[in-house]
Amino acid sequence: MRLAEQGLCLDKTSSKVAVLEDYIVQHWLLRHHRPDDQSLIQSQVQQVKARLLFGLGGLAYLYLHAPLFASNKTWFLPLSAAYLLYNACSIWFIKRKPLSAPRTLSGPLFDFAVVACAMLIDGGHTSGMYIMMVIIIFGNAFRYGNALLLYSQVLGIIFLALTSIITLGMLQQDIDITLLFWQLLGLIIIPLYMYLIGDKAERALQSQGQAEETTMRLIDQGPLPVFAFDLDAQGNARILYANEAIQTVAKHEKSTLIGASPERLCLPEDGPLFNNFCQQLLRHPDTQPRTLYVRGHGAEHQPLRLLCTATHVRWRERNIGVCFIQDITESEARRERYEATHKHGYMSALVAGVVHDFRNVLTTMIGQAEVLQMEIDEPALRDQIESIIEAGERGSTMVTHLLTLAQSTAEVDTEVIDSNHSEALERIIGIARLQLPPKITLHHEIDDILPRVSISLVEIEQILLNLINNAAQAIEDQGQIHIEIKNLHDHLLLQVRDDGIGIAEQDLPMVTKPFWTSRREKGGTGLGLAMIERIVRSHRGRMEIESQPGKGTCIRILLPANAPAGAKNDAWPSTSDAPSHSPTTAEPGNSYDILLVDDAPEVLAIHAALVQKLGHRTSTARDGKQALAILARHGENAFDLIITDYRMPEMDGLELAIELRQRGVDTPILMITAYGEDHRLREAGRYGVTVLRKPISLKELHTQILRVIGQAQDRAHENPHNAHP
Repeated sequence: MRLAEQGLCLDKTSSKVAVLEDYIVQHWLLRHHRPDDQSLIQSQVQQVKARLLFGLGGLAYLYLHAPLFASNKTWFLPLSAAYLLYNACSIWFIKRKPLSAPRTLSGPLFDFAVVACAMLIDGGHTSGMYIMMVIIIFGNAFRYGNALLLYSQVLGIIFLALTSIITLGMLQQDIDITLLFWQLLGLIIIPLYMYLIGDKAERALQSQGQAEETTMRLIDQGPLPVFAFDLDAQGNARILYANEAIQTVAKHEKSTLIGASPERLCLPEDGPLFNNFCQQLLRHPDTQPRTLYVRGHGAEHQPLRLLCTATHVRWRERNIGVCFIQDITESEARRERYEATHKHGYMSALVAGVVHDFRNVLTTMIGQAEVLQMEIDEPALRDQIESIIEAGERGSTMVTHLLTLAQSTAEVDTEVIDSNHSEALERIIGIARLQLPPKITLHHEIDDILPRVSISLVEIEQILLNLINNAAQAIEDQGQIHIEIKNLHDHLLLQVRDDGIGIAEQDLPMVTKPFWTSRREKGGTGLGLAMIERIVRSHRGRMEIESQPGKGTCIRILLPANAPAGAKNDAWPSTSDAPSHSPTTAEPGNSYDILLVDDAPEVLAIHAALVQKLGHRTSTARDGKQALAILARHGENAFDLIITDYRMPEMDGLELAIELRQRGVDTPILMITAYGEDHRLREAGRYGVTVLRKPISLKELHTQILRVIGQAQDRAHENPHNAHP
């Protein structure tokens, strides 16, 4: 029982000793250092070397100056030898165990004991060896801070007092009370002053340490992959630290990366480049942060594109490199998709504009040639004119193939845009904000709940970026751009409003035409709004433009919910379908009243000439609104046929057809357009509209006029109450 109690007491004693040792290590040795800090070893070794140097110097001083050296050398020389041997052995132990509480306590104790003995040999407390006590206190304070300063200060006072007592009692020598007072005061005041200075330094170091720990926590828990590196003995880069996020861009475990080359974070083909990138950063630490693009593999071995930004920092008394890795795979893919779609969109708008204008030219050329051919009787001239007509028709076929090719390359995958894409919309607007001049403020508002619209995110990006760019160009100095993305009556509303110079009223009908621009001298191509209108119309949406010169412009785009490109829109009223049997044609010799609608004067003139040559009576209108005015004046059923263009300002041909059908007007409609490939024209058949592509020959025009009037006559016979009055 006694043995057990003794063992328990020993355990408790050992536990207390361990706690004391841990306290000394943590609060004395590691107050200014870290366990893995090489400077801790260097500082202790330097202190031991200083002890050896001062010990030898003090021994030489005593040999030459101390009056009692000869009579006391028998015990003092072995003591000095033991002191020197202790310090010499300490160098070996420090390198193997730098954190030692017994050595930390015994070192200053041995120092003051030897100095006190030296003072006794040299005449007591009046000895010049007193200065060694001050040096010991200062040395411990500078290397380890205030804890060892106070420990050394207490030891110095104790040993100075012992020296004085021994001098008075054993050596029977008088004591200089005044000198002793100032010596004690010096051991108290001077270290106290150093303590105050050291306390401020320790607080600064403590704040720095806390800041470093906070920084490490933020980096370790941050979403951006980060690793730190230095150079090994051979000059190769090696990884010192990697945060948790490194797993998102590395196929290796985090633990296997420590000590490895940065090459493991990228493809083998880019490894030497990445290693050299890290080496050069540390070999030339005065350079600015560097960036490098490399390829990598993720945790699931998926290919990645990585942007690496590295800089050098001073960390724990050495230079290291810190590299931030950004996975740009998705953003690069999105940028490539956007650029491809943007390029294809511009190409489609460019080709569509060229084809439209060229078809109008061909229409005039072929039409005039056919009119001229009808008035000439000489066979040779008629044959030559026929060659002109055939060449024009071949040109029409060629531009049709060109337009088909351009549209096929511009196809994009459709996806459903809804509230889940709010973050993507925020990112698009954020990218646009970064590209704005500093004096332009961009505001945006996105509804929490958005309708489901079938359109690709890339097309939404094209629309927003082009509209924001146009708004920025319209602001001459300082201004604001407001963006609204909302749910408006089951439509997705995209609205961009600016307070720029605005658009002149006479220019509003022209802004969506390809190649038209008021900023050609600033690099404008005149294709941006044309491309946007093409995208909006292909998704059965509409674009509205309001502008006042000097006050700004507002462009609203409405996209119907769940209306994929080319799909039917049941929101518009349906009309009766054409009869399923083969329809008859109108009598060739009859003369009919025909309303011609086209915004191009030369095309309107040639169509009127062709129709009149066929023996019909014509009236003309420049757009849909003027056509409605003519119908209101002469009666909505006053004409046997309406021949209209598709793309026109104010009201286009399809909008005219929809308006007439909603009013109950069943007059047959022929739509002759240079935009025959427009997706929106797919719904024309629902309104009894026959679409023909420019240029149209006299023969085809004659055939189509008789066919559609014949179909109307068939419907009139089936429904007599709907016949013309």
